[in-house]
Amino acid sequence: MKEAENSSPAPGPMRRILGNFGLLVRGRGIAAVMAFGATALMARALGPAEFGVVVLIETYALLARGLLSFKQFQGIVRYGVALHDANDKQALQRLLSICQRIDRYACVISTILALILAPLIGKLMGMNQDHVILLTAYSLVLLVTGNNTAIGILRLFDKFDILGRQMTVGPAITFIGVFFAWWFDSPMSVFVAVLAFAYVTENLYLSWCGRREYRQHFDKPVEGGMVSLAGMTEFPGLRHFLWVTYWQSNVDLVPKRITLMFTGYLLGATEVGLFRLARQISSLLSKPATLIRQVVFPDLTRSWHSGSDDFKLIAYRTALIGAGAGLLLVLVGYFFGDLLLEVIFGKEFVGAAGLLTLLLLAGAFDLAAASLRSAAYAIGHAGKVLRLHMLSAIIYLVLFIALTSQMGLVGAGWAACIAAALPAIAMALLIRQSTPGANV
Repeated sequence: MKEAENSSPAPGPMRRILGNFGLLVRGRGIAAVMAFGATALMARALGPAEFGVVVLIETYALLARGLLSFKQFQGIVRYGVALHDANDKQALQRLLSICQRIDRYACVISTILALILAPLIGKLMGMNQDHVILLTAYSLVLLVTGNNTAIGILRLFDKFDILGRQMTVGPAITFIGVFFAWWFDSPMSVFVAVLAFAYVTENLYLSWCGRREYRQHFDKPVEGGMVSLAGMTEFPGLRHFLWVTYWQSNVDLVPKRITLMFTGYLLGATEVGLFRLARQISSLLSKPATLIRQVVFPDLTRSWHSGSDDFKLIAYRTALIGAGAGLLLVLVGYFFGDLLLEVIFGKEFVGAAGLLTLLLLAGAFDLAAASLRSAAYAIGHAGKVLRLHMLSAIIYLVLFIALTSQMGLVGAGWAACIAAALPAIAMALLIRQSTPGANV
Protein backbone atom coordinates (compact mmCIF):
# COMPACT_ATOMS: atom_id res chain seq x y z
CA MET A 1 0.00 0.00 0.00
CA LYS A 2 2.81 2.37 0.92
CA GLU A 3 4.47 1.62 -2.36
CA ALA A 4 1.32 2.60 -4.22
CA GLU A 5 0.96 5.77 -2.18
CA ASN A 6 4.54 6.86 -2.72
CA SER A 7 4.62 6.12 -6.41
CA SER A 8 4.17 9.24 -8.49
CA PRO A 9 1.48 9.23 -11.19
CA ALA A 10 2.57 8.72 -14.78
CA PRO A 11 3.09 12.01 -16.60
CA GLY A 12 0.31 13.13 -18.92
CA PRO A 13 0.80 13.18 -22.71
CA MET A 14 1.57 16.91 -23.00
CA ARG A 15 4.03 16.78 -20.11
CA ARG A 16 5.78 13.73 -21.55
CA ILE A 17 5.91 15.35 -24.99
CA LEU A 18 7.37 18.57 -23.63
CA GLY A 19 9.91 16.60 -21.61
CA ASN A 20 11.08 14.55 -24.60
CA PHE A 21 11.04 17.64 -26.79
CA GLY A 22 13.22 19.40 -24.22
CA LEU A 23 15.77 16.58 -24.38
CA LEU A 24 15.96 16.82 -28.16
CA VAL A 25 15.98 20.61 -28.22
CA ARG A 26 18.83 20.65 -25.73
CA GLY A 27 20.92 18.46 -28.01
CA ARG A 28 19.71 20.20 -31.16
CA GLY A 29 20.34 23.61 -29.60
CA ILE A 30 23.96 22.79 -28.79
CA ALA A 31 24.35 21.24 -32.23
CA ALA A 32 22.80 24.28 -33.93
CA VAL A 33 25.18 26.68 -32.20
CA MET A 34 28.23 24.64 -33.21
CA ALA A 35 26.95 24.08 -36.75
CA PHE A 36 26.22 27.77 -37.09
CA GLY A 37 29.71 28.66 -35.88
CA ALA A 38 31.29 26.18 -38.29
CA THR A 39 29.23 27.58 -41.18
CA ALA A 40 30.22 31.15 -40.33
CA LEU A 41 33.94 30.30 -40.19
CA MET A 42 33.73 28.29 -43.42
CA ALA A 43 31.88 31.06 -45.25
CA ARG A 44 34.41 33.69 -44.15
CA ALA A 45 37.34 31.45 -45.03
CA LEU A 46 36.16 30.37 -48.49
CA GLY A 47 33.95 33.20 -49.75
CA PRO A 48 30.54 32.76 -51.45
CA ALA A 49 31.77 30.85 -54.53
CA GLU A 50 33.91 28.13 -52.89
CA PHE A 51 31.52 27.91 -49.96
CA GLY A 52 28.75 27.25 -52.48
CA VAL A 53 30.76 24.38 -53.99
CA VAL A 54 31.19 22.79 -50.55
CA VAL A 55 27.43 23.13 -49.99
CA LEU A 56 26.72 21.43 -53.31
CA ILE A 57 29.07 18.53 -52.45
CA GLU A 58 27.43 17.97 -49.08
CA THR A 59 23.92 18.40 -50.46
CA TYR A 60 24.52 15.90 -53.26
CA ALA A 61 25.45 13.14 -50.82
CA LEU A 62 22.51 13.90 -48.53
CA LEU A 63 20.17 13.94 -51.51
CA ALA A 64 21.47 10.60 -52.80
CA ARG A 65 20.89 9.00 -49.40
CA GLY A 66 17.54 10.71 -48.91
CA LEU A 67 16.17 9.43 -52.19
CA LEU A 68 16.64 5.88 -50.91
CA SER A 69 15.58 6.41 -47.29
CA PHE A 70 12.38 4.62 -46.30
CA LYS A 71 12.25 6.24 -42.84
CA GLN A 72 11.67 2.88 -41.18
CA PHE A 73 11.75 4.52 -37.76
CA GLN A 74 8.24 5.79 -38.53
CA GLY A 75 7.14 2.21 -39.18
CA ILE A 76 8.84 0.99 -35.99
CA VAL A 77 6.86 3.53 -33.95
CA ARG A 78 3.61 3.01 -35.88
CA TYR A 79 3.65 -0.79 -35.52
CA GLY A 80 6.04 -1.26 -32.62
CA VAL A 81 4.25 0.82 -29.97
CA ALA A 82 1.38 -1.65 -29.68
CA LEU A 83 3.78 -4.62 -29.70
CA HIS A 84 5.96 -3.04 -27.03
CA ASP A 85 2.98 -2.17 -24.82
CA ALA A 86 1.74 -5.78 -25.20
CA ASN A 87 5.27 -7.11 -24.42
CA ASP A 88 5.24 -9.12 -27.67
CA LYS A 89 9.01 -9.38 -28.02
CA GLN A 90 8.96 -11.97 -30.76
CA ALA A 91 6.90 -9.87 -33.16
CA LEU A 92 8.85 -6.74 -32.26
CA GLN A 93 12.17 -8.46 -33.00
CA ARG A 94 10.90 -9.56 -36.37
CA LEU A 95 9.69 -6.05 -37.17
CA LEU A 96 13.13 -4.63 -36.34
CA SER A 97 14.82 -7.31 -38.44
CA ILE A 98 12.79 -6.27 -41.51
CA CYS A 99 13.70 -2.63 -41.03
CA GLN A 100 17.38 -3.40 -40.53
CA ARG A 101 17.45 -5.37 -43.77
CA ILE A 102 15.99 -2.40 -45.64
CA ASP A 103 18.68 -0.18 -44.08
CA ARG A 104 21.51 -2.36 -45.37
CA TYR A 105 20.23 -2.53 -48.92
CA ALA A 106 19.40 1.17 -49.10
CA CYS A 107 22.78 2.49 -47.98
CA VAL A 108 24.71 0.21 -50.37
CA ILE A 109 22.54 1.07 -53.37
CA SER A 110 22.61 4.81 -52.64
CA THR A 111 26.42 4.73 -52.41
CA ILE A 112 26.79 2.96 -55.74
CA LEU A 113 24.39 5.33 -57.51
CA ALA A 114 26.06 8.40 -55.99
CA LEU A 115 29.49 7.27 -57.18
CA ILE A 116 28.25 6.55 -60.70
CA LEU A 117 26.34 9.83 -61.13
CA ALA A 118 28.86 12.15 -59.45
CA PRO A 119 30.83 13.07 -62.63
CA LEU A 120 27.63 13.91 -64.53
CA ILE A 121 26.06 15.94 -61.71
CA GLY A 122 29.32 17.75 -61.07
CA LYS A 123 29.53 18.97 -64.64
CA LEU A 124 25.89 20.08 -64.61
CA MET A 125 26.67 22.19 -61.53
CA GLY A 126 29.62 23.81 -63.33
CA MET A 127 32.30 22.11 -61.21
CA ASN A 128 35.87 21.71 -62.43
CA GLN A 129 37.70 18.39 -62.41
CA ASP A 130 39.10 18.79 -58.88
CA HIS A 131 35.66 19.56 -57.52
CA VAL A 132 34.18 16.52 -59.28
CA ILE A 133 36.83 14.31 -57.65
CA LEU A 134 35.91 15.72 -54.24
CA LEU A 135 32.22 15.13 -54.99
CA THR A 136 32.88 11.50 -55.91
CA ALA A 137 35.08 10.85 -52.88
CA TYR A 138 32.58 12.41 -50.50
CA SER A 139 29.89 10.02 -51.75
CA LEU A 140 31.66 7.17 -49.92
CA VAL A 141 30.32 8.46 -46.59
CA LEU A 142 26.96 6.96 -47.54
CA LEU A 143 28.24 3.48 -46.67
CA VAL A 144 27.70 4.17 -42.96
CA THR A 145 24.22 5.72 -43.14
CA GLY A 146 22.08 2.62 -42.51
CA ASN A 147 20.72 3.72 -39.14
CA ASN A 148 16.98 4.34 -39.58
CA THR A 149 16.36 1.22 -37.50
CA ALA A 150 18.62 2.54 -34.74
CA ILE A 151 16.58 5.76 -34.62
CA GLY A 152 13.37 3.75 -34.42
CA ILE A 153 14.67 1.61 -31.55
CA LEU A 154 15.72 4.67 -29.54
CA ARG A 155 12.40 6.42 -30.15
CA LEU A 156 10.37 3.30 -29.38
CA PHE A 157 12.07 2.81 -26.00
CA ASP A 158 11.80 6.52 -25.14
CA LYS A 159 15.57 7.15 -25.33
CA PHE A 160 15.27 10.74 -26.46
CA ASP A 161 18.17 11.67 -24.18
CA ILE A 162 20.47 9.51 -26.30
CA LEU A 163 19.11 11.02 -29.50
CA GLY A 164 19.72 14.46 -28.02
CA ARG A 165 23.37 13.64 -27.27
CA GLN A 166 23.86 12.05 -30.68
CA MET A 167 22.81 15.27 -32.36
CA THR A 168 25.84 17.06 -30.91
CA VAL A 169 28.50 14.61 -32.15
CA GLY A 170 28.73 15.65 -35.80
CA PRO A 171 28.43 19.42 -35.22
CA ALA A 172 31.06 19.30 -32.46
CA ILE A 173 33.57 17.53 -34.69
CA THR A 174 32.69 19.83 -37.59
CA PHE A 175 33.19 22.97 -35.52
CA ILE A 176 36.56 21.85 -34.15
CA GLY A 177 37.79 20.72 -37.56
CA VAL A 178 36.55 23.84 -39.37
CA PHE A 179 38.09 26.06 -36.70
CA PHE A 180 41.55 24.58 -37.25
CA ALA A 181 41.10 24.62 -41.03
CA TRP A 182 40.16 28.31 -40.82
CA TRP A 183 43.02 29.06 -38.42
CA PHE A 184 45.62 27.52 -40.73
CA ASP A 185 44.04 29.00 -43.88
CA SER A 186 43.46 25.53 -45.35
CA PRO A 187 42.20 24.88 -48.90
CA MET A 188 38.64 23.87 -49.69
CA SER A 189 39.49 20.15 -49.80
CA VAL A 190 40.34 20.19 -46.08
CA PHE A 191 36.92 21.61 -45.22
CA VAL A 192 35.29 18.86 -47.28
CA ALA A 193 37.36 16.23 -45.45
CA VAL A 194 36.27 17.65 -42.09
CA LEU A 195 32.60 17.42 -43.09
CA ALA A 196 33.06 13.83 -44.26
CA PHE A 197 34.78 12.73 -41.04
CA ALA A 198 32.10 14.36 -38.88
CA TYR A 199 29.28 12.79 -40.89
CA VAL A 200 30.81 9.30 -40.69
CA THR A 201 31.46 9.59 -36.95
CA GLU A 202 27.94 10.73 -36.01
CA ASN A 203 26.37 7.95 -38.08
CA LEU A 204 28.59 5.26 -36.57
CA TYR A 205 27.80 6.54 -33.08
CA LEU A 206 24.06 6.45 -33.78
CA SER A 207 24.27 2.88 -35.08
CA TRP A 208 26.24 1.82 -32.00
CA CYS A 209 23.66 3.38 -29.66
CA GLY A 210 20.87 1.56 -31.48
CA ARG A 211 22.65 -1.81 -31.27
CA ARG A 212 23.39 -1.30 -27.57
CA GLU A 213 19.74 -0.51 -26.80
CA TYR A 214 18.63 -3.52 -28.85
CA ARG A 215 20.90 -5.85 -26.87
CA GLN A 216 19.51 -4.52 -23.58
CA HIS A 217 15.98 -5.48 -24.57
CA PHE A 218 16.71 -8.53 -26.72
CA ASP A 219 19.73 -10.30 -25.28
CA LYS A 220 18.93 -13.37 -27.41
CA PRO A 221 16.31 -14.42 -29.98
CA VAL A 222 13.03 -15.29 -28.30
CA GLU A 223 11.39 -18.67 -28.73
CA GLY A 224 10.35 -19.21 -32.32
CA GLY A 225 13.24 -17.05 -33.43
CA MET A 226 14.97 -16.92 -36.84
CA VAL A 227 14.07 -13.24 -36.99
CA SER A 228 16.24 -12.87 -40.10
CA LEU A 229 13.52 -14.71 -42.04
CA ALA A 230 10.81 -12.23 -41.05
CA GLY A 231 8.70 -10.83 -43.89
CA MET A 232 6.46 -7.81 -44.30
CA THR A 233 3.39 -9.98 -44.78
CA GLU A 234 3.49 -10.65 -41.02
CA PHE A 235 2.53 -7.01 -40.42
CA PRO A 236 -0.55 -6.03 -42.44
CA GLY A 237 -0.20 -2.54 -43.82
CA LEU A 238 3.53 -2.22 -43.08
CA ARG A 239 4.60 -2.36 -46.72
CA HIS A 240 2.08 0.32 -47.66
CA PHE A 241 3.05 2.48 -44.68
CA LEU A 242 6.78 2.32 -45.51
CA TRP A 243 6.04 3.03 -49.15
CA VAL A 244 4.01 6.08 -48.19
CA THR A 245 6.65 7.38 -45.77
CA TYR A 246 9.31 6.76 -48.44
CA TRP A 247 7.55 9.03 -50.91
CA GLN A 248 6.78 11.47 -48.11
CA SER A 249 10.49 11.70 -47.28
CA ASN A 250 11.28 12.28 -50.95
CA VAL A 251 8.71 15.07 -51.05
CA ASP A 252 10.42 16.58 -47.98
CA LEU A 253 13.68 16.61 -49.91
CA VAL A 254 12.34 19.23 -52.34
CA PRO A 255 12.78 22.24 -50.05
CA LYS A 256 15.77 20.75 -48.21
CA ARG A 257 18.06 19.43 -50.96
CA ILE A 258 16.68 19.53 -54.47
CA THR A 259 16.17 23.29 -54.53
CA LEU A 260 19.81 23.83 -53.60
CA MET A 261 20.85 21.72 -56.58
CA PHE A 262 18.43 23.66 -58.81
CA THR A 263 19.89 26.92 -57.50
CA GLY A 264 23.35 25.75 -58.50
CA TYR A 265 22.10 24.88 -61.96
CA LEU A 266 20.05 28.08 -62.48
CA LEU A 267 22.12 30.72 -60.68
CA GLY A 268 25.56 29.28 -59.87
CA ALA A 269 27.60 28.29 -56.82
CA THR A 270 27.73 31.80 -55.33
CA GLU A 271 23.94 31.98 -55.01
CA VAL A 272 23.98 28.47 -53.55
CA GLY A 273 26.20 29.81 -50.78
CA LEU A 274 23.77 32.66 -50.06
CA PHE A 275 20.80 30.29 -50.15
CA ARG A 276 22.50 27.91 -47.73
CA LEU A 277 23.24 30.65 -45.21
CA ALA A 278 19.66 31.90 -45.25
CA ARG A 279 18.44 28.34 -44.80
CA GLN A 280 20.97 27.74 -42.02
CA ILE A 281 19.41 30.55 -40.01
CA SER A 282 15.84 29.58 -40.91
CA SER A 283 16.61 26.05 -39.69
CA LEU A 284 16.01 27.51 -36.24
CA LEU A 285 12.39 26.71 -37.17
CA SER A 286 12.63 23.78 -39.58
CA LYS A 287 14.72 21.60 -37.26
CA PRO A 288 12.38 21.99 -34.27
CA ALA A 289 9.54 21.06 -36.63
CA THR A 290 11.25 17.72 -37.30
CA LEU A 291 11.78 17.19 -33.57
CA ILE A 292 8.12 17.92 -32.82
CA ARG A 293 7.04 15.26 -35.31
CA GLN A 294 9.36 12.75 -33.64
CA VAL A 295 8.20 13.53 -30.12
CA VAL A 296 4.41 13.79 -30.53
CA PHE A 297 3.91 10.80 -32.83
CA PRO A 298 4.04 8.04 -30.15
CA ASP A 299 1.65 9.89 -27.82
CA LEU A 300 -0.73 10.88 -30.60
CA THR A 301 -0.81 7.24 -31.73
CA ARG A 302 -1.66 6.05 -28.20
CA SER A 303 -4.28 8.79 -27.72
CA TRP A 304 -5.96 7.99 -31.02
CA HIS A 305 -6.23 4.25 -30.42
CA SER A 306 -7.52 4.76 -26.87
CA GLY A 307 -10.12 7.32 -27.98
CA SER A 308 -8.67 9.94 -25.64
CA ASP A 309 -9.78 13.56 -25.84
CA ASP A 310 -6.10 14.50 -25.52
CA PHE A 311 -5.62 13.74 -29.21
CA LYS A 312 -6.85 17.02 -30.71
CA LEU A 313 -5.64 18.98 -27.70
CA ILE A 314 -2.06 17.80 -28.29
CA ALA A 315 -2.21 18.37 -32.04
CA TYR A 316 -3.74 21.86 -32.01
CA ARG A 317 -1.99 23.22 -28.93
CA THR A 318 1.42 22.16 -30.20
CA ALA A 319 0.64 23.72 -33.60
CA LEU A 320 -0.33 27.06 -32.02
CA ILE A 321 2.78 27.15 -29.84
CA GLY A 322 4.95 26.45 -32.87
CA ALA A 323 3.29 29.12 -34.99
CA GLY A 324 3.70 31.76 -32.29
CA ALA A 325 7.39 31.01 -31.81
CA GLY A 326 7.93 31.07 -35.57
CA LEU A 327 6.33 34.46 -36.09
CA LEU A 328 8.59 36.02 -33.45
CA LEU A 329 11.65 34.92 -35.42
CA VAL A 330 10.12 36.24 -38.64
CA LEU A 331 9.98 39.71 -37.07
CA VAL A 332 13.61 39.44 -35.98
CA GLY A 333 14.64 38.46 -39.51
CA TYR A 334 12.67 41.30 -41.09
CA PHE A 335 14.17 44.06 -38.93
CA PHE A 336 17.68 42.73 -38.27
CA GLY A 337 18.41 40.15 -40.99
CA ASP A 338 20.84 42.24 -43.06
CA LEU A 339 22.74 43.32 -39.94
CA LEU A 340 23.06 39.74 -38.72
CA LEU A 341 24.35 38.50 -42.08
CA GLU A 342 26.95 41.26 -42.33
CA VAL A 343 28.24 40.86 -38.77
CA ILE A 344 28.40 37.07 -38.79
CA PHE A 345 29.31 36.17 -42.37
CA GLY A 346 30.56 39.35 -44.04
CA LYS A 347 29.29 41.97 -46.48
CA GLU A 348 29.32 39.54 -49.42
CA PHE A 349 26.40 37.67 -47.85
CA VAL A 350 24.05 40.60 -47.08
CA GLY A 351 22.20 39.88 -50.34
CA ALA A 352 20.47 36.94 -48.64
CA ALA A 353 18.53 39.17 -46.16
CA GLY A 354 15.24 39.26 -48.11
CA LEU A 355 15.36 35.51 -48.70
CA LEU A 356 16.04 34.94 -45.00
CA THR A 357 12.83 36.68 -43.90
CA LEU A 358 10.73 34.69 -46.36
CA LEU A 359 12.33 31.37 -45.37
CA LEU A 360 11.64 32.16 -41.71
CA LEU A 361 7.98 32.72 -42.60
CA ALA A 362 7.86 29.40 -44.44
CA GLY A 363 9.50 27.81 -41.39
CA ALA A 364 6.75 29.21 -39.17
CA PHE A 365 4.16 27.41 -41.32
CA ASP A 366 6.22 24.19 -41.12
CA LEU A 367 6.47 24.51 -37.35
CA ALA A 368 2.70 24.86 -37.05
CA ALA A 369 2.15 21.88 -39.35
CA ALA A 370 4.57 19.54 -37.56
CA SER A 371 2.17 18.15 -34.95
CA LEU A 372 -0.69 18.15 -37.47
CA ARG A 373 1.26 15.83 -39.76
CA SER A 374 1.99 13.39 -36.93
CA ALA A 375 -1.69 13.50 -35.95
CA ALA A 376 -2.74 12.68 -39.51
CA TYR A 377 -0.29 9.74 -39.51
CA ALA A 378 -1.69 8.47 -36.22
CA ILE A 379 -5.24 8.63 -37.61
CA GLY A 380 -4.21 6.53 -40.58
CA HIS A 381 -4.26 9.27 -43.21
CA ALA A 382 -0.62 8.84 -44.23
CA GLY A 383 -1.69 8.39 -47.86
CA LYS A 384 -3.69 11.62 -47.88
CA VAL A 385 -0.81 13.50 -46.27
CA LEU A 386 1.53 12.15 -48.91
CA ARG A 387 -0.73 13.29 -51.75
CA LEU A 388 -1.09 16.66 -50.10
CA HIS A 389 2.67 17.14 -49.77
CA MET A 390 3.25 15.87 -53.29
CA LEU A 391 0.88 18.54 -54.58
CA SER A 392 2.63 21.12 -52.41
CA ALA A 393 6.05 19.98 -53.71
CA ILE A 394 4.91 20.25 -57.33
CA ILE A 395 3.57 23.75 -56.70
CA TYR A 396 6.83 24.65 -54.96
CA LEU A 397 9.03 23.39 -57.79
CA VAL A 398 6.98 25.17 -60.45
CA LEU A 399 6.95 28.41 -58.48
CA PHE A 400 10.63 28.00 -57.57
CA ILE A 401 11.79 27.66 -61.16
CA ALA A 402 9.48 30.41 -62.43
CA LEU A 403 10.05 32.95 -59.66
CA THR A 404 13.77 32.29 -59.19
CA SER A 405 14.39 32.74 -62.90
CA GLN A 406 12.58 36.10 -62.78
CA MET A 407 13.34 37.44 -59.29
CA GLY A 408 16.49 35.63 -58.19
CA LEU A 409 16.78 34.27 -54.66
CA VAL A 410 13.81 36.28 -53.34
CA GLY A 411 11.59 34.33 -55.73
CA ALA A 412 12.74 31.13 -54.03
CA GLY A 413 11.56 32.54 -50.72
CA TRP A 414 8.08 33.39 -52.00
CA ALA A 415 7.76 29.91 -53.49
CA ALA A 416 8.68 28.37 -50.11
CA CYS A 417 6.07 30.45 -48.24
CA ILE A 418 3.19 29.56 -50.55
CA ALA A 419 4.06 25.86 -50.61
CA ALA A 420 4.47 25.67 -46.81
CA ALA A 421 1.10 27.28 -46.04
CA LEU A 422 -1.00 24.82 -48.06
CA PRO A 423 -0.29 21.58 -46.10
CA ALA A 424 -0.74 23.28 -42.72
CA ILE A 425 -4.24 24.50 -43.60
CA ALA A 426 -5.31 21.26 -45.26
CA MET A 427 -4.12 18.98 -42.42
CA ALA A 428 -5.86 21.13 -39.80
CA LEU A 429 -9.14 20.63 -41.69
CA LEU A 430 -8.47 16.89 -42.05
CA ILE A 431 -7.93 16.41 -38.31
CA ARG A 432 -10.96 18.51 -37.43
CA GLN A 433 -13.20 16.06 -39.28
CA SER A 434 -11.81 12.99 -37.42
CA THR A 435 -12.92 11.41 -34.16
CA PRO A 436 -10.40 9.69 -31.80
CA GLY A 437 -10.88 5.95 -31.59
CA ALA A 438 -12.78 5.75 -34.88
CA ASN A 439 -11.79 3.20 -37.49
CA VAL A 440 -10.35 4.99 -40.51
